Amino acid sequence: MSSPSKKNSFTKGLASWRSGFANTTDTDWAEQLRILNNTADLITPELSLEEITQAIYANVNDLFDAYQFAVGLYDEQEGLITYRGMIENGKRMPDFSFDAKDQHRLASWCIRNETEIFMNDFDKEYKQYLGHKPIPIVGSDPKAALYVPLKLNNKVVGLITVRTIHKNVYQPHHLHILRTVGNFIVRTLALARISSSSHQKGGVQKQWHWCNTSELTPSSRRTLSSLTDREREVLLLLVTGLPNKVIAEKLFVSAATIKTHTLNIYQKMEVSNRTSAIIKAMELGWIQ
Repeated sequence: MSSPSKKNSFTKGLASWRSGFANTTDTDWAEQLRILNNTADLITPELSLEEITQAIYANVNDLFDAYQFAVGLYDEQEGLITYRGMIENGKRMPDFSFDAKDQHRLASWCIRNETEIFMNDFDKEYKQYLGHKPIPIVGSDPKAALYVPLKLNNKVVGLITVRTIHKNVYQPHHLHILRTVGNFIVRTLALARISSSSHQKGGVQKQWHWCNTSELTPSSRRTLSSLTDREREVLLLLVTGLPNKVIAEKLFVSAATIKTHTLNIYQKMEVSNRTSAIIKAMELGWIQ
């Protein structure tokens, strides 16, 4: 269970974005999505997927009709899609699973084809994806729906589902919002994996270290070589989960200096925040 301060920080970050969006008559989509994306830096392994889902539901539902909101996780080995923490009309629904190869499920189609689904008239448009109209396992019979696949390291790991009992309520930009929200979910999953691998058997803290550069791809080596020795030190400490203040104390410099180093790291790695930098360092094979 996460601490109240961590959960409140994330919830307030989303609420701030939602408030700014709602009070803007001439919507600057690029700016709104940038602000929303920046709140992803508030996500930590201490937040559960259910807590993230609850916070997202409360805010996204004020922007468009998210009568039913859910995140399905795809287990490739088991061949199952599992929904946990689904919310419908403000109420938590029972968890459930089904076969990812089920030919009668839109979620399965979304996972198999790695493609979004956009429907404003469910009763007519489901035929674009399935031979027969699917019967809900839990919840109400939808009249409109959005499905967005979630990817981690170029592999589909789940999907976001938004459905409603009203027809003709969705617009194309709602998919853009869900894609950005999907980044929250993917980062939560990635950070949870990093966090779980941070402890060896017996609860001993894992010692992260740099990988052999000869094993990296040419592109990965070029990006890594752009970092200074000090920036590499800072990045390695970021991976351990230490806040800037503690990193500054360890390196005998000011917190402002660490902030400058992190901004330089983000620029060179072409990321926007700590979370993205950590995930990309793992993806590029720099640290293990």
